[in-house]
Amino acid sequence: MKGKFKYNIKFDFTFFAVLAFLLFVDTQGVAMLSLIACVLHEGGHLLAMAICSVQPERITFYGGGIAITKRLDGCPFYKQVFILSAGCAVNLLIALSCLAMAQYNEFAEIFAAVNMLILAFNLLPLGYFDGARLLELFLVRFFSYRTALVVKRTVGIVMSVLLIVGVLLYALYCRETVSLSLGFVILYLLIAQFIE
Repeated sequence: MKGKFKYNIKFDFTFFAVLAFLLFVDTQGVAMLSLIACVLHEGGHLLAMAICSVQPERITFYGGGIAITKRLDGCPFYKQVFILSAGCAVNLLIALSCLAMAQYNEFAEIFAAVNMLILAFNLLPLGYFDGARLLELFLVRFFSYRTALVVKRTVGIVMSVLLIVGVLLYALYCRETVSLSLGFVILYLLIAQFIE
């Protein structure tokens, strides 16, 4: 690894507002476990970037989570795939490790589930999530950049519609109201679809 990595870290007000709200309403401790899983996820990206000698431009803590701003344009394809998938790989390894210990510790089972949710969430082909960036990376290898963006956007819109329909069908089938937190998650995913 060449040189020292200096991180430009920014804390947005919305991060503290959402964190305070979640800690206030969360009686199970899942919000804190989710924050830890997010930090580990982004740590996976940072470790992969350090291995590939790619310096992040900025790390931002905001209401929607943690974002690492990075330019991967000059990196070879395999390094880009490695960096973009490293966060999900960390969540998967932690979840599998926790599942191996689940019979001895209830906390391990909960933390495994949280890591699997963070993994699934980040693999969605929506907006700026890892799944969308990986999809774009693979599409650009076969199509023009413009066509790749159109396909990625179309996949994101279809996924958004499927999520909304899925939540509505779940609510109708189970004859339950959709929880406020699930509503916020769906809204966040829809907003993320249109933020690049």
